[in-house]
Amino acid sequence: MSLLTAQPSAKGATLQNADFQKVRRIIFDYCGISINEGKEALVQSRLAKRMRLLGISSFSDYLEIIESERPNGEFLSFVDVLTTNKTSFYRENKHFEFIEKHIYPTLNGRSVKWWSAGCSSGEEPITLAMNLLEAGSNVNARSVKILATDISRDVLQIAKSGVYAQHKVGDIPGNYLGKYFTHLPDGSYKVKDEVSRMITYGRLNLNDRWPLKGDFQFIMCRNVMIYFNRATQEKLITKFRDLLEPNGYVFLGHSESMNAPALGFKNVAPAVYQKI
Repeated sequence: MSLLTAQPSAKGATLQNADFQKVRRIIFDYCGISINEGKEALVQSRLAKRMRLLGISSFSDYLEIIESERPNGEFLSFVDVLTTNKTSFYRENKHFEFIEKHIYPTLNGRSVKWWSAGCSSGEEPITLAMNLLEAGSNVNARSVKILATDISRDVLQIAKSGVYAQHKVGDIPGNYLGKYFTHLPDGSYKVKDEVSRMITYGRLNLNDRWPLKGDFQFIMCRNVMIYFNRATQEKLITKFRDLLEPNGYVFLGHSESMNAPALGFKNVAPAVYQKI
């Protein structure tokens, strides 16, 4: 079946259990995300929007297209709609306070290499960049490299644009907002070049091979691993460890944890782990 021959809309289509199980298998095999039983309504709602847009009437027909176009085409839109992207500026701010207290003093002008894994629409790496610019003499802004990756093309497009609606910037301190953002005529805010040039955005599937070189001072992967099973989580943590410099850090979301000693880390603060 092709997109061109699909005619009816998806209005009223029901996600059958066999199709739901296929969705679970496809997304898990591709990027390690585990969709739990009981999420049928959520999956149906998200996929139905794509189906209506494409004029496809049944989930089984849509999944045929997905599997025929993998790993490109509509398959990538399928991944985009099934990934959850919730973030904000200064989210879980204790982590940024930890960085200011324990990491900034160790920089002494040396190069900065950080990774925001699962950066969503860019609020996390932008927060890191603004704080670095406020760190003063400890940081040479020209030596800063913040890698920011996500699997979703949709949120990366927002991140790369650097434009945020007014309600999105409410958690940014007022002096930072005026200093590091331009207020646009439509009421939105655009991050300034001195911030954005510190960040490199890219699409990355954490369940795939990583074309990355190591010696990161820290890796933030917050509120991402809750969507993975334990085996996938431990595989990711091991790969993170191998990319960290000695005594480097991994930051997880506050609802996440790891078996630190078994994976070569020690827990040094809530959801902060240091490489042993």
